[in-house]
Amino acid sequence: MIIGVLSDTHGDLRRIGDCLRLMPDVELLLHAGDFYEDAQKIGSASGLKVVAVTGNCDYMVKGPSEEMLAVGARRIYITHGHLYRVKHDISLLVQRSRALEVDVTVFGHTHCATVFKRDGVLFVNPGSPNAPRRGEASCAVLDISRAGVKARIFTLPAVRI
Repeated sequence: MIIGVLSDTHGDLRRIGDCLRLMPDVELLLHAGDFYEDAQKIGSASGLKVVAVTGNCDYMVKGPSEEMLAVGARRIYITHGHLYRVKHDISLLVQRSRALEVDVTVFGHTHCATVFKRDGVLFVNPGSPNAPRRGEASCAVLDISRAGVKARIFTLPAVRI
C-alpha cells in the first residue's frame, strides 16, 4: 500500500496539489497535525481517506492526539510529536514507539523532513509543504508491502514568483 504523509500545513493548503502530484498512487493519507481541520479538507477535496491527529496549534479542535493503524501486518503510530518534545530530543518518542511495538512512527512538529530507523522502528517526519524550518518544502510517502516498509521524502518544486 502506498501512503501519503503530510504535517504542519497550518491552514495553508496552496501546496497540497503539488504534494498530491508527487504521490499519484496513494491509497491513504496521514496528516501528523497542525492543522487537524486541514486534513479533513484535503480528504474531502481529494476523495482520499485521511487519518489525522491534532498538534500543538489545534487549540480548540476536537480530535485525537495520536492514532494507531494496521496496514497488513505492519503497525503505524501517528502523533504530532510536541507531547514527546521532539524539537529537543527524540528519545521520548522512541520509547513510546517501542512500548507500542510499532513498525512505523509518523510525526511532525519540527517542520524538518527526516527518515531514520531506531530500535527497529522506522521514523518518518514529512516536514512541511509550506513552512519548512530547514531545507525545502516537503511531503513523504510510505510504501508498505510484504517485503517491508520504505519511506521517501519528496521535495516540492520551487514556487515561482
